[in-house]
Amino acid sequence: MAVLRLDLDNILCFNGFSTDFSYPKKLVNTSLEGEYFVRFPKIRYRKVNVIVGSNASGKTSLGRALLGIFRFLNEKEANNIYSLISSEEKRCSILMDCAFSNGLFFRVEIKKEARNEELLVRLRSLQAEASDTYESLVAKLDDNKPFENYVKALDQFEFGGSKFSFPSIEDGFDLISCKYDEKDKKQFCDIYREVLTTMDSSIKDVYPSAEIPDSYVIVFRDKDAVAVTHKSKLSSIRRLSSGTKYAVNIAGVIYSIKKHKNGFYFVDEQFSYVNSDIEIACLTKMISLLDDGEQLFFTTHNTELLSLPLPNHAFNFIRKTQEGGDDIITWTNAAAIEKRNNVNIKNLYDNDFFGVSPDVNKILNIAED
Repeated sequence: MAVLRLDLDNILCFNGFSTDFSYPKKLVNTSLEGEYFVRFPKIRYRKVNVIVGSNASGKTSLGRALLGIFRFLNEKEANNIYSLISSEEKRCSILMDCAFSNGLFFRVEIKKEARNEELLVRLRSLQAEASDTYESLVAKLDDNKPFENYVKALDQFEFGGSKFSFPSIEDGFDLISCKYDEKDKKQFCDIYREVLTTMDSSIKDVYPSAEIPDSYVIVFRDKDAVAVTHKSKLSSIRRLSSGTKYAVNIAGVIYSIKKHKNGFYFVDEQFSYVNSDIEIACLTKMISLLDDGEQLFFTTHNTELLSLPLPNHAFNFIRKTQEGGDDIITWTNAAAIEKRNNVNIKNLYDNDFFGVSPDVNKILNIAED
């Protein structure tokens, strides 16, 4: 599944925010193949979205907004949207376009008026034809379809799977996810072994637990061992460094992409304690494993990733400012600034072409009495 457009208003720190994850023209000699649906090659989408921004710029909030929308569509529970609303005194709205590799295209619109509890939804869907583009699908949508109560609008609607990885300090994300099919347990542990031993040289092996389902054992070189079980707390795993604890999540994402368990992946701030070369290697592997119709969002502070051989439209820059008491998120796609794919985006970033470099003057001006 791929997200093609997202509009957010009065949702977390997003006001009047709009961006799209499609691209209009077929790329020639692109370094990233398969940025379209195999059966619908004119529906082009940005398969990889690297998001760079300073602290508190909105990277994690974007993930939380998408997660809330996805949960709402899957669970049909209004609280998933209510929890995202920034101000009850203002109207809120969401628009999201998505497409699946089987050609199903849908636009979901969600709105709630100020101080009104009723959540209204307009869901419109189409089956794409081989000649369709994203733009032609949007043009075919029935504008006369009304908004409805969300329960009625989402009845019988089935949404795709997704995987979100946030820092464990984020509410609800300290729990470990390590479910695997019995037939896949060797492959599961092979991936975890390669990732964890790369991150931590004191780890010797990872193997599946014989006693507890959906669990594995980390063996250290001094013969100590730690059992990790599904839904145990990441923060409670002893002996692991901060970076190695994040490696548990990273290995889980790589395994999930390799097995194509979810069509959409959002990896947020998983490499703050990880060596830059390892982060580059992990992202490169994630990208190489993506299949038809799958999409990856990856937030980072590591500007070295901007030198990766990816199309310019894979790089996004996010910044938060305040205007009139409201948070304003500025979203810039690199392709809007530089269309030539042979230009190093890292050089443009270093020269602040994207206007997202943090202002550090307040820190530098601290008095040195």
